[in-house]
Amino acid sequence: MEVLFNVAAGIDVHRDTVVVSVRARQGTKESVETRTFETFRDGLDAMCDWLAEREVQVVGLESTGVYFKPVILALRRHARQRPVWLVNAAAVKQVPGRKTDVNDSSWLSKLVMHGLVRPSFVPQEAQEDLRLLTRYRKKLVGDLTSCKNRIIKCLEAAGYKLATVCSDVLGKSGRSILGALIDGTETPEQMADRALGRLRAKRDVLIRALQGDMSPIKRWLLRDLMTRLGQCEANIASLDAKIADLLVVHEKDMELLVQIPGVDRVGAAAVVAEMGADMSIFPSSKNAAAWAGLAPGNHESAGIRRDVPTRKGNPYLRTMLVQMAHAASRAKDSPWRSFFARVARATGSRKKAIFAVAHKLCITIFHVLRERVFRPYVPSPPTLPQRQRSVRRALDALESLGFVVTLEERAAVA
Repeated sequence: MEVLFNVAAGIDVHRDTVVVSVRARQGTKESVETRTFETFRDGLDAMCDWLAEREVQVVGLESTGVYFKPVILALRRHARQRPVWLVNAAAVKQVPGRKTDVNDSSWLSKLVMHGLVRPSFVPQEAQEDLRLLTRYRKKLVGDLTSCKNRIIKCLEAAGYKLATVCSDVLGKSGRSILGALIDGTETPEQMADRALGRLRAKRDVLIRALQGDMSPIKRWLLRDLMTRLGQCEANIASLDAKIADLLVVHEKDMELLVQIPGVDRVGAAAVVAEMGADMSIFPSSKNAAAWAGLAPGNHESAGIRRDVPTRKGNPYLRTMLVQMAHAASRAKDSPWRSFFARVARATGSRKKAIFAVAHKLCITIFHVLRERVFRPYVPSPPTLPQRQRSVRRALDALESLGFVVTLEERAAVA
């Protein structure tokens, strides 16, 4: 086998300890030395000193939850020029020839030395911090939605049908009514008078919807849920301000991304946090789409292509791109709207069409960030076969309705 590095190290990461094997090759002989270190800071510093003494050229370790992150930070802190390979555990498992009596770190050092595995993308510390905030924001938004749903369920359990009358129970009018409902000092007519805007036209129905039975426990629970809702909203607002501070250095990238139909600042922040702004890490747009988990699965045997799910990828980026695809497919002036309709009609599945739009969005984002310029989509004129198919479909539709159609091509305007 080809040797890429003469001295390579493999690290088997655990919560409390790391097992490190250094494999050195001299001629045709290989020697392996293994040591165990604690994962406290001083233990990781000792590990890095030992690797430096052995003149290790590359270090490989598997991605194991969050336990590998302090190890990578220590390796970067002590030797910034030495490459660190974070490898996929599934890729390591697929390499044949592993023996049961070989420990993980020794086997990993062998795979890295001979280039039998590929390194994964590991973001720099600034991007990692941004990732922490955007992923935490996703969690907070989920908590906020859960709290809103719990408020509506509490109202329904008490017989208050606000969700039937109000399009947004927690809008400005709804919150004013809920405040009076929690206090319990106003009649349904008085609470209905708190309605604003178009909701005032539904006053009679609103009075009927506010005739429920609010027990003391339900009133206490509703007050607690409204307090929790306010806390969630305040936390999200504070988090958005912190994310905006970290995105100051990427303001140009943000301005480019928000010009793409379906992409807002929240989505653009998630894209920068997950993919980064430097697209040179991806060989092509297809690699970027595969890394995001939006590339179609590939299972072909004997000339038969089987229907398989999309490939696994970054779940956070994939979720955000799918959400942006939903928005892009509904925008009036979006080029993705007609594309979504066409794919949905051809496949018979709206879900597949949404994933197709998300795939297109990922490719568009890749080119925008790589070229540092946004070019509005300009549809190309239809080709002759496309025109002929469109004419044939229109004629068939009219003839099926009993019309006899004669076509005459209009003269071109000079």
